[in-house]
Amino acid sequence: MCSANDKRSRISGFTLIELLVVIAIIAILAALLLPALATAKQKAASAACLNNQQQLGLAWVMYADDNNDLMVNLSTYFTDAQGNLTVTTSPWGAPWRTDFYNGQLLPAPRTTTQDGIIAAINLGYTKPRPTIDGPLNQYAPNPAVVHCPGDKHWQLPVGKGFCYDSYSGSQNLNGEGHSGNCQFKRTDVRHPTDRFIWIESSDTRGENVGSWSMNIIGTQANGFKGSSFADQNDAPAVNHGSTAVFSFCDGHVEAHRWANPGAVAAYAAGSSKQPPPEDVLWVAQCYAGKQNP
Repeated sequence: MCSANDKRSRISGFTLIELLVVIAIIAILAALLLPALATAKQKAASAACLNNQQQLGLAWVMYADDNNDLMVNLSTYFTDAQGNLTVTTSPWGAPWRTDFYNGQLLPAPRTTTQDGIIAAINLGYTKPRPTIDGPLNQYAPNPAVVHCPGDKHWQLPVGKGFCYDSYSGSQNLNGEGHSGNCQFKRTDVRHPTDRFIWIESSDTRGENVGSWSMNIIGTQANGFKGSSFADQNDAPAVNHGSTAVFSFCDGHVEAHRWANPGAVAAYAAGSSKQPPPEDVLWVAQCYAGKQNP
């Protein structure tokens, strides 16, 4: 005969309906929590990106303080006035970060794997050549400051969009080409709170090469109406849901919210359609140079 305890043990388990109800509740809770977790992850990545650019911005300021107000070279190329690949004759100093894309690092690193590319980018920031130190490394000695954790390019395969560095320097602040529109002294920037140094960039070549530029039309008086982003090699990024981080010449950083982040992201992904004017013109108005000191 079965005892009373045996009977109670047989009827104390879950029925199939009860089990399905529990599973449904767990699924509902997960659906409610996952967006919140994703938002929290985006905010954490944005905070890390703000910190990275804060360090780079302060390093930019300290470099100028130690070098007679000269801005650090915001290109990624070693060049002299004739465009040769040299170091000692360059009047602009060593680049803030030397790229591997053009075979400039010595010794030449292996860049066929993700780890190799990350090592090359770190080398380009810390010591691109045996006799040349990265100019910002003494002020911000962690090469990881060039990488935003919200930048998804580093999760892609090598040769299919993989990229580890996330920031490009503004071209007219002692940047690529060193053209007639360039400024070279920090005191040349008369509105430092409104002119950015670095931008989160989305270069399609696998590395953010050179410095960041855009097509400037118009004047300060009309808000540079008609300006446009140059091309996908200098497209701004959307790494934090709807924002991108900028560092400014007075040392502050901010996460700028795009009016149409989907359009900005689409342009960065290869769309030929320019983002809406409110997004393009905000960047144009913060883009430093002699035309916009």
